[in-house]
Amino acid sequence: MTQDNSKDNSANKYTNKYTKKTSIQKFLLLLCNIIMIVVALLSSYSYSITTENKSVALRLDNFCDSTDSMKQLTESYLHAEKGYVDNWAHYISSNNMTIDEAIKFVQNINTQGNRYAHFVDMDDFSAISTIADKNGNYSVNCYKTFYDTDTNACHAMIKKMQNMFKSQSGQVYVLGKYRVDGLQQTVISVGTRVYLNIGNNKTKPYLLLRLLPVDYLKNACAFPTEYKSAEISLINSNGEYVIQSPSMKSRTFYDYIRGYNFQNDYNKVDELANKIKSSDSGLLQYKDYRNENCYWYYSSFGKNLDLYIIGYIPVKDINSVNMNWSIVAIICGTVLFLTILDTFYILSINHSLRKAASEAEHASQAKTQFLSTISHDIRTPMNGVLGMTQIAKKHLNDPEYMGECLDKVSLAGNHLLTLINDILDISKIESGKMAISIEPFSLKDCVNEVVSIIRPQAEYKGISLEVNMHDIIYETLSADPLRLNQITTNLLTNAVKYTDNGGKVLFDISQSRLPDDDEKIRLKIVVSDNGIGMTKEFQETMYNSFTRALDSRTNKIQGTGLGLAIIKQLVDLMNGSIDCKSELRKGTTFTVYLDLAVLNEHKHLDTVNPDSLYEKNYDFSSLHVLVAEDNDLNWEIIKTMLSEYKVSCDRAVNGLECINTLTSSSKGFYDLILMDIQMPVLNGKEATRKIRKNEDAYIRNIPIVAMTADAFAEDIKACKEAGMNAHIPKPINMKQVLSILITVLKKDYKF
Repeated sequence: MTQDNSKDNSANKYTNKYTKKTSIQKFLLLLCNIIMIVVALLSSYSYSITTENKSVALRLDNFCDSTDSMKQLTESYLHAEKGYVDNWAHYISSNNMTIDEAIKFVQNINTQGNRYAHFVDMDDFSAISTIADKNGNYSVNCYKTFYDTDTNACHAMIKKMQNMFKSQSGQVYVLGKYRVDGLQQTVISVGTRVYLNIGNNKTKPYLLLRLLPVDYLKNACAFPTEYKSAEISLINSNGEYVIQSPSMKSRTFYDYIRGYNFQNDYNKVDELANKIKSSDSGLLQYKDYRNENCYWYYSSFGKNLDLYIIGYIPVKDINSVNMNWSIVAIICGTVLFLTILDTFYILSINHSLRKAASEAEHASQAKTQFLSTISHDIRTPMNGVLGMTQIAKKHLNDPEYMGECLDKVSLAGNHLLTLINDILDISKIESGKMAISIEPFSLKDCVNEVVSIIRPQAEYKGISLEVNMHDIIYETLSADPLRLNQITTNLLTNAVKYTDNGGKVLFDISQSRLPDDDEKIRLKIVVSDNGIGMTKEFQETMYNSFTRALDSRTNKIQGTGLGLAIIKQLVDLMNGSIDCKSELRKGTTFTVYLDLAVLNEHKHLDTVNPDSLYEKNYDFSSLHVLVAEDNDLNWEIIKTMLSEYKVSCDRAVNGLECINTLTSSSKGFYDLILMDIQMPVLNGKEATRKIRKNEDAYIRNIPIVAMTADAFAEDIKACKEAGMNAHIPKPINMKQVLSILITVLKKDYKF
């Protein structure tokens, strides 16, 4: 019995010891779990706060960037307006006009009804306007009032006018804002010096001002919808408003800040004014009229313009903390759950996370690659647009040369338009593929279009560009002219880019017959240069995206390394081949072979040379067109285009007015309706449906053609389903319009 008791005591001691050890282990495990949960909670909270702080900083930067974007938009607008007045002054001075002739010239050339001009005599500050006030007077006294009034504001206005008077072409000074006597309108103005004939073979300098309504500029300055509570103002260096936001009811911006922040402490107001004047941009924090803390971002337009943009937004709208506690709880629960799972499951989770991170990284790279590719493709024709525009400005007195420049601008602009359409085509982005659109085209026109873009670049660098077209069997081919242009443009751009001053670039185009296919022709494109060449090592990877040869010369040349990758992809899509021969320091030759379908050139006459065909063989003077268009500028464009071909047209500003005009006209009066889609009161599609349901056969069957900026495939389909006969996208291509008019003229409604 004693021995048994001894065994029981030993067992109890062991059990108690084991139980105690197990309890300690459970306690330690529980403690570890609690610690892990607490650590996870604190880490999650810290991470959320850090992430939110970064998000706040990013949102604030985006707000400042949006404000700067509006400043740049306004600045570009003012520079464009200054360009108008510079051109006017140059033409007036060159033609030795009197003031009456100059006024008549401006009245005739100015197509914008809300703009007008003043000619200011800087000797006595008297002025004459190009439009009369409500009493029929053309004289203007406001500038003389500035001169006679002894105030700082008036002195500043006179000084700005004198600076304008002394400024050179291209310099921009802004005068304003101010009210013109006799006109209920507040304006700002830009100007320059102009010389007028005063008789006896003498000229006198005047200040020519182009007046811009402040309300028009105000409508252009609006924040994106994501900043619903944000407001924007434009002020001058004295704090006076040029554009006044709705909530700022004070006389000046500085009065507003003083009233809600400094009370009557004018010293602080002076400090604020000096701070804004002495820096290009900055971020401030003051209260608004609701006593809410707000971020105030200011940015200067430069000393010449004497303008500052002020954007403000409540702090709470930027600093809103959206702490998602459910995420924190899930993280803590996951940590506890992970302590129970085995290592295999943990590794599985980690593998999934790595896979997700990899997919996100690949998606980011794909987006970056897409944006870089589009940037590369857009900049080349954009250079043609901007370059030819600058050249045209320098040849205002040579209409023939200006016409050539504008033709080249039109070609490059059309190329840009097609590229922009591709950018906006979401389906192409999601598929990751570029679609090939087969259509008839003129090889000669295609080559001329590319050369018109590349030749200015070559001439700028002092490079000889030789273009040879030989052994051309068929000029009219069937392929994707846009993609063909991309291939040749990128090859020629690279050739010019990597060829030194005094070098030579050869662009050679030829054709040869295919022995086993009479319906196709082999097009051979050769681009050769005597530039810097490429190493054999680089040639092995040159078709990879973002790949560039790295040496002291190429590092100085801008480029994304996407040009050759784009070329290779397009050549493959067109079932062609590309070959390269290059030697370092001697030059490079690219040869592209494409097998393209041929067309009967006589059947394709309209596409090859439509302008001469339409102008010589058709008389459109009998046609009457009803144009449903709510936008004044678009109406002016189509009206002018149609009038050049003697087509009479009437306007309806919305779909309902279009229906009323049509039904009230005599039977057969209108031959065609050009219908915009997005209009007030009644849109184009609804108006078309109502017309197609009309009981009168003439009204019900009248040809209706959509003329709209909605240019996607689904938009065209929707127009056809609404009952429209055809679709013309904006910007308007007059060749398409003429094709429609010919169809109407023939009474053969097979659009």
